[in-house]
Amino acid sequence: MKRVKSRKNFRITNPIGFSLFIAGCLLALGVIAVIITLAVGYGGDVVKQVQDSIQGTVDEINDQPTFTPEVTAEPTETPEPILTPEVGTPAPSDTPTPEPIGDPNDTPEPTIDVTAPLYGKTVGLNPMRDRGAGYDAECAFNLEFSQNLAAYLESKGATVVLTRDSNDVSISAKQRGQIIKRAGCDIALEIVCNHLAAKSRGCYVRYSGAKTFAKELAAAYQSVTNIPYQSNHSSGIYSKTEDTIKNAGCPCVRLVLGNWENSTDRGIIEDEQMQQKIFEAIYNVLVGQLKGE
Repeated sequence: MKRVKSRKNFRITNPIGFSLFIAGCLLALGVIAVIITLAVGYGGDVVKQVQDSIQGTVDEINDQPTFTPEVTAEPTETPEPILTPEVGTPAPSDTPTPEPIGDPNDTPEPTIDVTAPLYGKTVGLNPMRDRGAGYDAECAFNLEFSQNLAAYLESKGATVVLTRDSNDVSISAKQRGQIIKRAGCDIALEIVCNHLAAKSRGCYVRYSGAKTFAKELAAAYQSVTNIPYQSNHSSGIYSKTEDTIKNAGCPCVRLVLGNWENSTDRGIIEDEQMQQKIFEAIYNVLVGQLKGE
């Protein structure tokens, strides 16, 4: 037997509930209709009122004075000044500042007298001996004596040329004569001592071609020092040709001061006061010689 599918039909089983549902729907539609009607009728005014209200509030805000908070700067502490000790210039003194006097160790140059008899004249001095062979002490003395004599003659206006200025050189007699000649000396003098037996004494002058000059120099020297003439040169002078004299190109004599080995002779020539007297005696003879040219 064929089964027939049953169809379900809508049936209202609760008429009262259905009626209430329909009534609620109708009420809701009515409320919506009223709202729409009010919105259409009064909507423009409501919107305008809202806009005016908002604009009024904005205007009130704009009309309020702008408040700018005052910012008070914190006071800045001023640092205390640092006191720097004043290094002032001392007050001027009434005492004048002395002029600098230069190096106290400098030896002042001698004043040249242009009217002096030896002005314009050139004198050659030859401190004899080289070091060695037991002559070191005399070598040094001859140089010192000659340098002091040079200073004295320069103070009298002369130009002085020394054949050596050191004790540590070795110069031949010929070379010494050439030094004197190249300098164009007007006259030359050799300084030396003898080395004899200790008991012997004596001075003299050796010459070649300048006998008068040699004789006057020997006499002046012996008179000042009281050193006797050497026994084998009793006249005080001795003629002999020497390389220095031959090459000097001018009158040249050798003054033998005394016997270096004799304490009396040596004591006399090493005495500074005596040396000044010897320098003066030599100067006077040189003046007489050069004036007679």
